[in-house]
Amino acid sequence: MSTILWISLTIVVVFGLLNRNSLFKKSSSNQTNNQVSVEPDTNDILNSTELKDKFEKLGLGEHWDKFEPLLRNEIRIITTVSDSENLDLGQSKIGGQPDLPQEVDWFKENNDKPLSFIAQINLSEIHSFDKDNLLPDRGIIYFFYSAEQEAWGFDPKDKDKFKVYYSTETDNLTRQEFPSDLPDYSRFNECKLEIKTTVGLPSWENEFVQKNLSEKEIDQYLNLPQDYSINKMLGYANNIQSEMELECQLVTNGLYCGDPSGYNDPKAKGLEKGTKDWILLLQIDSEDEKTGMMWGDVGRLYFWIKKEDLKNKDFNKTWMILQCS
Repeated sequence: MSTILWISLTIVVVFGLLNRNSLFKKSSSNQTNNQVSVEPDTNDILNSTELKDKFEKLGLGEHWDKFEPLLRNEIRIITTVSDSENLDLGQSKIGGQPDLPQEVDWFKENNDKPLSFIAQINLSEIHSFDKDNLLPDRGIIYFFYSAEQEAWGFDPKDKDKFKVYYSTETDNLTRQEFPSDLPDYSRFNECKLEIKTTVGLPSWENEFVQKNLSEKEIDQYLNLPQDYSINKMLGYANNIQSEMELECQLVTNGLYCGDPSGYNDPKAKGLEKGTKDWILLLQIDSEDEKTGMMWGDVGRLYFWIKKEDLKNKDFNKTWMILQCS
């Protein structure tokens, strides 16, 4: 490939990403000085009573009765520094080396490049925190992602750039060595997990929020604890850009969403009805320094799955999206 062609392609890709970000990102810089501001607390684990109090402090108390039915249970994941010698095989963790069934090898892209290991979740450890019983009660879910961060989730061709693998095997496991060709910057720090049950509300872009709050109130809504480091399963995604359920629905049905073409495709309208089928499976944050992970420009990885596929334990149909500032 000539130098000129390579530069041209690079410019097109970068411009496309920047344009995509500009389409969906909201700035909260228009808040006025007399608005209440609540500083996010990274240790703020909320139940419904505490979240109601946040509403009151932000001047949104009159809307609580309308928003309370939207509450979703979520499984909050808090990382702690790990000594790998103290981690049992199959124990839940973020980063480090996966404990895979003995017959399963480290997952790779179609071009044989190894994926980065992101996390493994032992479902028996978190079952009591899954208040809606959405997840299987046993087995391990493994999460892998592109070592070079070559997928953002808007291209149907990126299916091999991530892998979600589910196994019922929890005994005959082997802690895999890092592949020799996996870059050091794609080998993440191993972290133990502390699990909490919390509740959450939808992002400011949600149709219900837009219809029920004024522009000034939406600025206050943005002060709810949603923009600091959050690793979690289920509940609402803490979006950095736009809501992702429609994107998942369109991309997994073959439409490219790196620009408006997929959303404007004649098939998109008919596919929209399936948007509500998607739920957040796992969200992994950049701002957790213990993991050593950085997704784009302080972004997050989001793994999504349809409710029916989750019920059927068909994790091969999971989709992944990366969002950043």
